[in-house]
Order: sequence, then structure tokens, then C-alpha cells
Amino acid sequence: MTFINRTLIEQELERLQNDKNFQDIVNNIKVGNFERDQSIKDYKDRVDYTMELRKFTYNPAVLNVIFADQELKTNFFRTFGYKGKVNFTIYPKCWLRDLPLLDIGDNVYLGDNILLGTNQLTPDQKSLLVGKIQIGDNCIFNQGCSVAGKTTIGADGIIGFEVAIGFRNTIGRGVKIGERSTIGHGNKIGENVSIGYHSKIGHFCVIEDGVKLNEMTEIPSYSLVTSEGIFDRRKKQNTVKSIVREMSIGSQAAAS
Repeated sequence: MTFINRTLIEQELERLQNDKNFQDIVNNIKVGNFERDQSIKDYKDRVDYTMELRKFTYNPAVLNVIFADQELKTNFFRTFGYKGKVNFTIYPKCWLRDLPLLDIGDNVYLGDNILLGTNQLTPDQKSLLVGKIQIGDNCIFNQGCSVAGKTTIGADGIIGFEVAIGFRNTIGRGVKIGERSTIGHGNKIGENVSIGYHSKIGHFCVIEDGVKLNEMTEIPSYSLVTSEGIFDRRKKQNTVKSIVREMSIGSQAAAS
């Protein structure tokens, strides 16, 4: 794209806004599991949408003009189907996909080299898993952070330099994650949790409200983390099931 002044950018955005076929494509960007076959309309629409978006996102000089002007920035995000608030800070060297699937709160700060990756390729490379990303008010993301789809992050969070957050995570309000930490897939992190730098959280963990983890902590997958320690969720679930079963047997015996 060679247009790097406001007038030419506005003209290109107007062209896309008035292109009924493209706006139909924008309205068809949705969550789901999509086979990577362009003969299938849903996937073909995703490809066509991405090709138009890349004309902007692959050109930091263009984004520099857009992001420096609130009116132009709003126009850009609305053209590509974003429906949320637009009073967040974002920098030109960013990686954005599927703007209709983003919901960014008030006063959010997204540092340089941010990646909001709403889709994830399956290991066999045959399909895309696509999900929304929701970020609460007043969150701060330092440079180089990445967030995968189907993830919700509560308000007032502070996400350190080069933190990677995987697919299908739920992160509560006021969470602090230290630099270069990794959050795997499918975790539930409670409110006001603090995770020290260079930590590694596995997959499908539950971290209760208010837990504070030291620097370079490693939490195995399927863990339950409380103020009292780290437990295996699967063993704990089995223990609860055993207790319930014993109580049921005891009740039946008493009744007889």
C-alpha cells in the first residue's frame, strides 16, 4: 500500500465501506472451527478479509498515521467490523486478526509488537480454531505480549514484557503477570493473582483469587493453586467423588 497520508487512507477506507461484498465478508467473521479449504465460503471469507486487513497491518507507516488520529483510528476499526470501544492505545508494529472478534476496554494500553491472535492453527494444519478476545478496562500490556483466542482478561491487569497467553484462558480482575511468563491453554486465573517473572503455567490449571507466585515458578498442567499450595486437580476431584460415593453408601446403609 502506497497511501501514507490521511486523505488517501480515508479514500481506501471509504472504498471498503461502500463495497457491499466486502462488508458482507466482514459480517461473516465469526468464531468456530474452519477447515482450510477456500471452496468453503466461511473460510474463503476469512482469507479475503485478511488480505484486505494486511494492506494496513503489514504497513507500519500507514498504521502510524491511523493510530495517531483518533477519528481515523475509529474509522479504520469500524470499517473492519470492530464494535467495541476505541479509546485504547496501540502502536503500529502490532499483529491484529479478526477485528469483529476483539473487545478492548476503556483506557487499555497495548505496547509495541503486541499480538492479538484470535485464531490458532491445528497441529495437522487442516483447520483454524477461532475465538474472541476480551480485555477489560485499564489493562496494561507491555511490549511483545501475545494473547490467543477464546481468552478473557479482567480489568486493571498488568501484563509484563513478552508474556504469552494461550488459547481459552479466563483471567480475573487485577491480575499481574511478570515479564516473559507463559500461560498455557484452558486456565482459570482468579482475581488479584500475582505471577512472578519467567514463570510457566501449564494447561487447564485453576489459580484461586489472591494467590501470589514467586519468580520463575512452574505450575504443572491440571493443577489447583491455592494460598495453601499446589495440588493435582484430578486427584482432588477423584477424592471428592470418593467422599460423595462413601456418603451415599453410608446413607443407604442407614436407611436399610
